[in-house]
Amino acid sequence: MAGHSIRGLCGFALALALLAAGPVAARTWHVSGAGDDVRGDGSAERPFRTVMRVLDTSSGTAGEGDVIELDGRAGRNRYDECDVRLRTRLTLRSGPEGRAHIHCDPKTPDSVVVQIDPDASGSVLSNLEISGGFYYGVMLQTNWYQDGPDTDIGASDVVLEDLLIRDTGRDGIKITPRSRRATIRRVEIHGTGRRDAENADGIDNVNGDGMVVEDSYIHDVATTGLYFKGGARDVVVQRNRIENTGDAGILAGFDTSVGFFDLAANPGYHEAIRGIVRNNVVRNTRYAGIGLYATLDTVVAHNTIIDAARDGQSALFFGIVFQDWYGEAGRPPNTNVSMLNNLVVQDGGHCVEIRWSPELGGLSALRGTPRIDFNGYPQGGRPCRFVDQRPDSPLAMAVTGFDGWRRGMGVDAHSVQAHFLVDASGRPLAGSAALAAATRLPDVSEDIVGDPRPDSAPTIGAFEQPASGAAIGALEARRPPGTPTTGDGLREVAGDTAVVARSGLARLQHAWPRAANWMTPMTLLLLALGLLGLAALAFAWWMARRRNLTGWLLAWMRQDWRAPVPAGTTRHLMFCFVDHYEPAWGKPDLAKERARVARWHRDLPVLCANHRDADGRPPVHSFFYPEEEYREEHLDALVELCRQGLGEIEIHLHHDNDTEANLRATLTRFTELLATRHDALPRDPATGQPRWAFIHGNWALDNSHPHGRHCGVDNELIVLRETGCYADFTLPSAPDPCQTRAVNRIYYAKDDPARPKSHDTGPRVKAGGGTDGDLMIIQGPLGFRWKNRKWGLLPRIENSDIRAVAPATPDRIDAWVETGIHVEGRPEWIFVKIHTHGAEDEDMDALLGQAMDQAHTYLETRYNDGRDWKLHYVSAREAYNIAKAAEAGLRGDPGQYRDHVIPRPGYGVQAAEQRRAATG
Repeated sequence: MAGHSIRGLCGFALALALLAAGPVAARTWHVSGAGDDVRGDGSAERPFRTVMRVLDTSSGTAGEGDVIELDGRAGRNRYDECDVRLRTRLTLRSGPEGRAHIHCDPKTPDSVVVQIDPDASGSVLSNLEISGGFYYGVMLQTNWYQDGPDTDIGASDVVLEDLLIRDTGRDGIKITPRSRRATIRRVEIHGTGRRDAENADGIDNVNGDGMVVEDSYIHDVATTGLYFKGGARDVVVQRNRIENTGDAGILAGFDTSVGFFDLAANPGYHEAIRGIVRNNVVRNTRYAGIGLYATLDTVVAHNTIIDAARDGQSALFFGIVFQDWYGEAGRPPNTNVSMLNNLVVQDGGHCVEIRWSPELGGLSALRGTPRIDFNGYPQGGRPCRFVDQRPDSPLAMAVTGFDGWRRGMGVDAHSVQAHFLVDASGRPLAGSAALAAATRLPDVSEDIVGDPRPDSAPTIGAFEQPASGAAIGALEARRPPGTPTTGDGLREVAGDTAVVARSGLARLQHAWPRAANWMTPMTLLLLALGLLGLAALAFAWWMARRRNLTGWLLAWMRQDWRAPVPAGTTRHLMFCFVDHYEPAWGKPDLAKERARVARWHRDLPVLCANHRDADGRPPVHSFFYPEEEYREEHLDALVELCRQGLGEIEIHLHHDNDTEANLRATLTRFTELLATRHDALPRDPATGQPRWAFIHGNWALDNSHPHGRHCGVDNELIVLRETGCYADFTLPSAPDPCQTRAVNRIYYAKDDPARPKSHDTGPRVKAGGGTDGDLMIIQGPLGFRWKNRKWGLLPRIENSDIRAVAPATPDRIDAWVETGIHVEGRPEWIFVKIHTHGAEDEDMDALLGQAMDQAHTYLETRYNDGRDWKLHYVSAREAYNIAKAAEAGLRGDPGQYRDHVIPRPGYGVQAAEQRRAATG
C-alpha cells in the first residue's frame, strides 16, 4: 500500500512538472539539397532532402507551429518540387546562409509551387525564391463557397515576406475567397504568365479581406500588377513599386463571376470595399495606372503614376463591370471615392477617364461627385485628356482638358498641371511643382521610403523629399493653370478645343500659298468625304472587334454552308429547342426554384396542347440541366414532362479552373445519377454507359475563353466523348469571345489536348461519310438581324437566342430557316437549333406564353404544308440521330430516324404506371 502511495505521489509530481513546463516547444526541421529522405532525421546534422518529406502526413513529421528551414547555401539550395502544401500552421523559410529556391516545372499539370490550406492559417513563408508552377507560385486555398457556412474560410493570417516569386505559369500569388488578412511584404514578383500570358497577374486576390501588400516590387508581369476584387474588404496596398505590366498597374476591384461574392457581407456586389491604395509608384503600364471598378469607400492617395495607359484607358481610371451578365448581379458604380495627392507624370494622353456602357440598361463607372483634389497632372507635348463617357456627365464635351474638367466636374480645385520633374525612381526634383502642393492626410504620415510627411503642405505623389540628379524625359517647370500665356488669352475663354482650332487655322493659312495649285474646293470636298469614309470604316472595325465579330465574320460572309435544293423537292425542317435550364439562376431561395420549375410543369403542356408537326408530335423542349444545381425534386418534375413527350433531359455544366480528373469524375457521377435515379438518359447497349448531349456553361467549351476562364481543361472534347457524350449543342455563343470561326455548321471537332478551343474549325458531317473527330458539333443559326439595328444603323447579332427582348418572331424564324444548316449532301433536311435560358423569370412569358404560341403557329402554317415543307419538332438527341442517318446515306422522311443511333430514355414510364395503378 505504501508503494502505491509513493508511486502516486511521483506521478502527481511529474504531472505538475509538465504543466509548469508549458506546451511542447515547436521543432525546427532541416532540409538540404545535400540531405537524404531515407537516412536523414530532419536535424541540422542529418537533414532531409525534400520539403515534401517533412510535410508527409503519413509519417507524422511536421506538427502545428513547427519550422521548416531550407538550406540556402549555393549548390544545396535548389528544391525541384511541386505542390508543396502546408496543411497545418508552419513556418517555411530559408536558413541564415542564403536563400533557398523551390522550383516546379510549369509543364507539370495543374500544379502550384506552394499551397497553403485553410487549416494552415497563420503560416509564414519567409526568404524563399519560388518559381514555376502550372498555375501559381503561391496559392492560399479555401473551402468556402457561396451560401456556405460561416465556418468555411480560406487560409487566413498568412505572412508572405522577403520572397522572390518569378516565372510562374500564371499568377504570382493567388488569394482565394475568405482567405483573410494575408500580409505580403518585401516580396518581388516578375515573369508571370510563362505558360498562360492571358491571365497572369502579380497578385490576384478574389474576395480576400484585410490583405496588406507593402514594400514590394512587382514588375514585368504579363497582365496586371495586382488587384483585389470579388468584394474584398479593407485591403491596404502601400509603399510598392509596380512597373512594366501587360495590362494595368493596381486595380481596386475588377470584373468577378458572381459565384465568388459573399452576398451576406456584400449584397450590393461591390468589387472592393474600403480599399486603400497609397504611397505607390506605378510605371509603364499598358492600360490603367490605378483603376477602380465597382468600389465602395475607396481611397487612392499619394501615388506616383509614370507613363501609364500606353494602349488605352487612363492613368487614373474608373471602369465598369459586367459580372458575367448575370441577371441579378449589382454591377454598381464606384461610390464615395477619394482620390487625393496623386502625381501623374507622362507626355499627355488620357489622365482620368470615367467609363459608361449602354449595355444591360446602362452601366456607369461613377456615382455622384467624388473627392478628387490636390493631384498633379502633366502639361507637355500632348494634351492631358479627361474623359467622361456618361450620358449625364456635367462636362460640356466627353473629352476635355484640365480646365474644362475641373470647371465642369467641380473637382481638382487645388490640383496642379505642370511638366513635372522627377528622377529615375519617380522622386520629384528640386523646384518641382509637386513640392508642398498636397493636402495633409491624417493616415499618411510617411512616404514610400519612410520619410515623414509634414503637418502641412506635403508633396504630391509617393515621395516627400526632393531628389538631386537628372530627371527622366525632357521635362521642364511649368506654371500652374490659371496664369495666361502672353498673347494666349483665348485659352482662358474657350479651353483646349479653341487652342487646337486656333493653331490649326494658323497653320492652314501659312500653308495655303504653297497648296493653292491643288487645294480646290472640289479636292477639299473629296478629301473630306474620303476621311469620313475612313472614319466610318475605322468605327465599323472597332465595333466588330468590340463585339468579337472578327473571328467569324469572314466565314459568315462566305456562307459556304448553303446548298441549293432541286426544284420540286420536299424540304424537311428539324426544329430543335435547347434550354440552358437553370432553376437556381441568381441564387434564389428554394421556394423561388420550385416556383420556376412548377411554372414549366404547369404551362408547357398548355402551350403544346394545340400544336403538332408533320409526324403528329408536339413541340419538344430539351432541358440541359446543370450538374452544380442538381435537386432531385426538380428532375422528377421535368421527367413528368418528358413522359408526356414534351421534353428530354441532357447535361449542362458550369466549371472554372477545373482538371481533367475532376471533370471526368463530375460527369460520370452526374450522368450515372440521371440514368439510374431518374431513367433520364439512355445507356449504351454494349457498355451500359449513359449517353447524352452537352451544353457548356459560359460558352467556354474546350477551355475556349481567351482569358482561360470557365473551364480549364484543354482536352475537354476527349473527356466528353469518353464519358458518354455524343454531341455538343453549345454554339453559337456570339458575341461572346468563345464563338468559333466555324459557323452555321454540323461538323466534327478533333481534340488537340495540347491547346484549347479545338472545335474552332472541323470537317462537316457529310452524307455517305464517316465519323471524323471526337465530337459532333451541332450549331444554331448565326448572322445578323437586319430589321433590328443598334442606333438605327448597325444590325444586331442574330444568335438564335430566345428571350423576352428577342422573341421568336416570323422574320427571325424565316432567317433561321434561310440559313440552311444541314448535313453536307442532304440540303433538303434543314436544322434550326435555337436556345434559351428558360428558368430566368423575365423570359418565361416569351417561352411559355402568347409569343411562343404564335411562333409554333407560324412554323406549322408556313413550314408544314406537306408539299414544299414538312415540320419535325425534334429533341437534341433526335437531331443528332437524324444527322447520323443523313451521314449514313439514308433518305426519305427524316422523322423515321428519330431513334436511329441513340434510343429514347425510358423516363421511368413503366414504374410511373405501376405507381398510378397501385394508388388507384
